[in-house]
Amino acid sequence: MLGVIITRGKTVAEAVRNAARQFKVSEDEIEYEIVDRGSRGFFGRSAVIQAALKRRTSGDVGSQAHEAGLEENAEDTSTTYFQSEELVPEGTAWVKNGQIACKNGIFHYALVTPCDGLVLRVNGEAVKGTTLVIEEDVIDVELLNERVEPRMSLTVSPDKMQVTLTFEPGYNIVRRIRDHPPSRELLLEVTEDKQVVNHLTEQYIDEALSEIGVQFGIDRDQIRLACQAQTPATYVVAKGIEPICGTDGEFELASKSKTEQKDRFTLSDIIDWKERFSLHNVRAGELIGQATPATPGVNGRDVFNQEIPVAKVRDLTIVAEEGTALRGEQKVVATASGRVRIQRRANHTMHFSILPQLVHNGNVNIQTGNIRFHGDVYVLGNIEEGMTVEVGGNLHVTGAVAKATIRTRGDTVIQGPVIGADIICGHANLFWDNMLPSFRLIHRDLIGVITALKQLEANQAFTKGDIAKKGLQPLLKLLTEVKFKDLPVRIRELSRPIKNERQSFDPDVHKIMDFLEKSFCYFHPLVSKLIQLESLVEYMGTIIVSIEQDANKKMNIRVQSLTNSTIKSAWDVNVERFCYGSDIYCKGGFQVQGILRGGRVQAGNFIEAKEIGSNSGSRTEVWLTNDEGYIQADTIGTDTVIKISKLAKKLINEEMDVRIRVDDHGDLILR
Repeated sequence: MLGVIITRGKTVAEAVRNAARQFKVSEDEIEYEIVDRGSRGFFGRSAVIQAALKRRTSGDVGSQAHEAGLEENAEDTSTTYFQSEELVPEGTAWVKNGQIACKNGIFHYALVTPCDGLVLRVNGEAVKGTTLVIEEDVIDVELLNERVEPRMSLTVSPDKMQVTLTFEPGYNIVRRIRDHPPSRELLLEVTEDKQVVNHLTEQYIDEALSEIGVQFGIDRDQIRLACQAQTPATYVVAKGIEPICGTDGEFELASKSKTEQKDRFTLSDIIDWKERFSLHNVRAGELIGQATPATPGVNGRDVFNQEIPVAKVRDLTIVAEEGTALRGEQKVVATASGRVRIQRRANHTMHFSILPQLVHNGNVNIQTGNIRFHGDVYVLGNIEEGMTVEVGGNLHVTGAVAKATIRTRGDTVIQGPVIGADIICGHANLFWDNMLPSFRLIHRDLIGVITALKQLEANQAFTKGDIAKKGLQPLLKLLTEVKFKDLPVRIRELSRPIKNERQSFDPDVHKIMDFLEKSFCYFHPLVSKLIQLESLVEYMGTIIVSIEQDANKKMNIRVQSLTNSTIKSAWDVNVERFCYGSDIYCKGGFQVQGILRGGRVQAGNFIEAKEIGSNSGSRTEVWLTNDEGYIQADTIGTDTVIKISKLAKKLINEEMDVRIRVDDHGDLILR
C-alpha cells in the first residue's frame, strides 16, 4: 500500500477513524490491513491496523488535486516514512543519508543483508550474511573504496633504437550506500563512482628517461599523449636514427639481354641453345662492361646518443685475364673474340677472361683426332667411337655420339642420339662436391702448421740461424711425422685426380697443388721461408671462396636419346625421346619426354617421364636423394624399384598416372 501508516484504537473501527483523521479524508477512502484485533478487558490490548489511502483512477471526481500531491513525492517513496518515526511500519529497516535504522515490531524484527563493496557491522561485529537487527543495536557501515595507482614502464629495444613507454592509468572507486525505504528484509546496495587517475607529467617522463641514460631522439608529441592517456596504451617516446647501408661496387655488363640463363628444363621450354651458350659473345675491341663505384653509407645514432657505424663499402677489384684488357679503372674491353667468362673471387674481386670458340666442321674421328679445347666447342657432325672431347666451356654437337668420352665444364647439347657414351657435364663442379671438404681440411692443417712453426721459432732449441741454413724442410718433415700425419696423404689423394683431369681445373688450382706437393710430399728446398706458407694459406682461402661460388652454377645436359650410356650432370638432364639401359646421375632433375626403361637414374629434385619401366622384366631403378622431391609418370611398369631418400618400394603391378612422394608422416605414397 502507498503511504502506509500505523494507527491504534480500542477497536478496529476506532483505529480506522484515527487513520481517516490523520489523512484528512473520509473513512470510505481508507484501505487497511489488521495487524492486531486487540482484546477486551481492563488490561486488554489495543487494535492495530496498517492504513493507506485507496488508489484512485484519473476520472474520480475530486481526485486530481490529491493525486497531484502524491505525485510530488513519487520519486522518493520513503519520504512518507521519514516525516515521522511514528509513520514507519514496525519490524522494518531502512537507509537514509547513508545511515541504517530500524524499528522493532511486536511480532517481527527486520532483517538486513550486506552486499559487495561494504562491511556491515552490528554492535562492532562484522556481518557476512543476513542478520536480524533491533532498535537497540549499533549498526555501522564501512564503505570499501578502492584506489589503484597508475603504472608506467620504459622498455629499450634490444638494438637500442627505440624506447617504448607502457602506461596503465590508475583509478579511484568511491562507493556510497543507496537510500532504501523501510523493508522487513533490507538488501543493501551501493553506487560506484570510478575516477581515472593519470599523474604523469612531461617532467616526470623526462627524468625517467634520463635515469636509464636516454639522450637522443625524444618524441615530445608522444610524451604529451602519454600524459593525457585515459586508457592503457604504449607510446614510442624515443627513437634513434637507423643507419643507411652503403653499396659495394658492382659490375654492369654492356649487353644485358644475353645475361640470363635458364637452369631448369620443362616440357614447355623453348630454348635457343645457341644463345644459352652466349654469356655473352663478344668480338675483339668490344666493351664487356664497367664497374660502378661503391656508395658510402650513413652512420646512425641510437637513443643513448651512441653512433652506429655502417659497414665499410668495398670497391670492386677487376682482374683482366686472357682475352680482356682494363681501360681506365672501370671498363673491361675484349681483346679477342669469344665468350665472356666471369669468376668471382674473395675480397670482392672479379676475374674476366674470354673463352675462345672452336667450330669443328665434320665428324670427330680417328682422322681428326681427339678435341681438347679450353673454350666452347661446336661440332658440326658426329663424335665417333673411341674419341674423346674435353671442353673448358660448353659443347654443342649437331650429330650423334657413339661410344665416345665427353668432359665439359659447361652445358652440353647433343642433337642426335647418344649410344654407349660416357658424358660428364660440369666435371669440376662434380669433383669439388666430393673433394672440397678435403681441400678445406688441408687449408686448416696449413694454418696449424704455421702456428706450430712460429712456436718452434720461439723455442731456444731452434735458432734463426739454423732455419736460415737448413730452411724449413727439417721442421716441416718433423711436423708431418709427429702432428700432421694426414696432411701428405690428403695432398696426394687430391693431387692425383686434378693432374689426370688437367683441362678441367683452373691454373690456380694446379699451382696450389704443385706447391703443396713440393712442401709436404717432397720437402723441396725452394720452400724455405714461413712467409711462403702464409701466402699459400691466404691464396687457398680465396680459391675456396671461388670454388664455393662456382659450385652454385648449374650445368645441364640435353640430348635427343640415350642408349646404354653413362651420364653425370652438375644439374639437370633432359632427354627428348627415350632413355634405354643407361646409368644417369644428376644433382638437379631428370626428364625424359618419352620412355625410361632399364638402367638406373639418380636425381636430386625430380624424375619425370611418360613411361618408366616395362612389364617384360626389364629392371628399372629410379632414386631421388631429396625427400622433398617427386617422381612422376603416366605409367610405371612392373619390376621397377622406386626410392626417395631412404625409402624404397618395388612395384609388382602396373601403376597409372603416378606421382610418388614422401608425405608428412614419412611414408612413401603413390598418389
